[in-house]
Amino acid sequence: MSKFAGLGLAVDTPARMFILHPVSRRPLVNAETGEQAWIDLLSASSQAGRAHDRTVTDKQIKMRGQRLRAEDIESDFTEKLARLTKGWLLVTLEGVPLEVEFSLAAARELYAMPELSWLRDQVAEFAAELGNYPAAASTS
Repeated sequence: MSKFAGLGLAVDTPARMFILHPVSRRPLVNAETGEQAWIDLLSASSQAGRAHDRTVTDKQIKMRGQRLRAEDIESDFTEKLARLTKGWLLVTLEGVPLEVEFSLAAARELYAMPELSWLRDQVAEFAAELGNYPAAASTS
């Protein structure tokens, strides 16, 4: 047990983000079942998030003075969000269920679409907010 037990947050346990409509800011709801649309996310500071950040940093170091392109930064961020995503229940803006099975590839595609930048922003903000992750279980 760590001498710092009791200070940690459960950043490696997915938290559920309910998706908000980009205009009304009301929860997106399945019109058939009434269930809210959601995405399960690890924290940006989780092991997966930190591993991705190290990979990007290593890549930038290896570039040895080459100019970093905005496209590369955007692609790297899309990849990080995809790796933080662990599942979802999606509906359209009108509440129609989207039967898109979760996968890393599907998450990459979702976050890369310019017309879905509103959802990408919600995911990034949620994953960065440590208050969305409860205290880690302490064995003390």
